Amino acid sequence: MTAVKEEVRFGVLGPLTVSAGDGSQVLLRGSLLPALLTELLFHANHCVPTRRLVEVLWGDRPPKSYVSNLHTYISRLRDRGIPIEQVGVGYRISVDVTDLDLLTFHAEVGAGRQAARAGDYPTAARHFRRALRQWRHPELCAMDQPHLELEAVRLETERITVTEECVDAELACGMAGELLGELDALVRQYPLRERFAAQFMRALAAVGRRAEALQVYQTTRRALVDQLGIEPGHQLRHVHDMILNGR
Repeated sequence: MTAVKEEVRFGVLGPLTVSAGDGSQVLLRGSLLPALLTELLFHANHCVPTRRLVEVLWGDRPPKSYVSNLHTYISRLRDRGIPIEQVGVGYRISVDVTDLDLLTFHAEVGAGRQAARAGDYPTAARHFRRALRQWRHPELCAMDQPHLELEAVRLETERITVTEECVDAELACGMAGELLGELDALVRQYPLRERFAAQFMRALAAVGRRAEALQVYQTTRRALVDQLGIEPGHQLRHVHDMILNGR
């Protein structure tokens, strides 16, 4: 394969993508090269210890030649123009914020949270939406890699949390009506996420649909009791009481 000499862009928030400066895709055949690159990108601009890379590639049964094999795979990635350097006892990939969707996601989330803390909810909502648009697919590229699964689950949890923060900011901007469809889908997809249920109830109540808002509470409560054996938490009960009392 011809080496990529230009700027390279990466995507891990969905199927792994490696794009050359001219927009062409850099193909990584097999499963080991994508797994190795994904782990490095999950920790972009930080050193990933060799022992961790070995675990990702071979689990607890590495081949006797794992050191030379790892060097070979690193060389193959470098041959494709991917900027990997050896640092101490591991390797690091150096990537600009704009060249990796994960870094862009974190940058936009940070800006959104800063704006939300300052009470600037329109700006917060814009940053949160930009962050969420970095996700090309709800399933991360690492979902089929057993030794990357924990990191993938952590990032998916972060995506859901950012979605909740985004909805809060947009509700504060008076966008209840525009959010009804999205919140309906989110409550169906995540029936045990009390924050989504509370947000849906608030949005419904804001447009005068109080009876439906109270029904959302009952549906969520049944799911929590039946599946987890717990009652709704304080936040959800508080929203329920406010709607019930017409506040």
